Amino acid sequence: MGTTRSRIHRAVTAGLVRPTSTPGGHLRFTPDDVAVLARRLGRTPRLEGLSREEVLVLAALGRRPLGLWSGRAVARAAGISPTAAGRSLKGLQREGLVERQRRGVVMGRATEIQMWRAAVAHPRWQRLSPAIGEVVLPECEPASRKDRKVPGWLRHLFWNADIDRLDVDRDGAFIAARVLGSEDAQAHAWAATTLSAAAFLAAASQRGLDPRRVTLARNIAAVGRS
Repeated sequence: MGTTRSRIHRAVTAGLVRPTSTPGGHLRFTPDDVAVLARRLGRTPRLEGLSREEVLVLAALGRRPLGLWSGRAVARAAGISPTAAGRSLKGLQREGLVERQRRGVVMGRATEIQMWRAAVAHPRWQRLSPAIGEVVLPECEPASRKDRKVPGWLRHLFWNADIDRLDVDRDGAFIAARVLGSEDAQAHAWAATTLSAAAFLAAASQRGLDPRRVTLARNIAAVGRS
């Protein structure tokens, strides 16, 4: 799985899985146990020169071609701590495997934000991409209070609503419908990495949504469940 024995033992102690023990004290895991561990802890190949956290960051960014707008968003997508994500992003940036790019957005007026993206044109990325594609990302931790809010740079999509009162868990379907109804690809990327599959499915069932957006919502929901 590309993780440490101590992490596996902590998962067992926490009751995540209940393997049997041999008379000699060795743990025996069933295929279902391994599947649970992979889903919760992730599964990463060993890649020379890269830590487990760096591999997870590359996998998270590689599956989000529009990028992620903050180190905290990268941490959530990769299933690691913000500290580990920040350290990994700096190291990968030095290696040329990730980059910080400016993108124009509307925040009452046209402005720019910086996005973290995988440097897919880098020769090393192209060599690593087959292995990166096999990474199983850990399940995301629940969003913090701050992460449950709609970011200010999406205010233009909620012109008749108070975005400070919107919550991505409670109001997920409403937020998803507004985002899907726009042509803002960056908003689509944010929603895909923040909202639940249920929010997109609920939005897809609302009347008046363009059939293409319905398909997009269902595709995003399907990826979120996989």
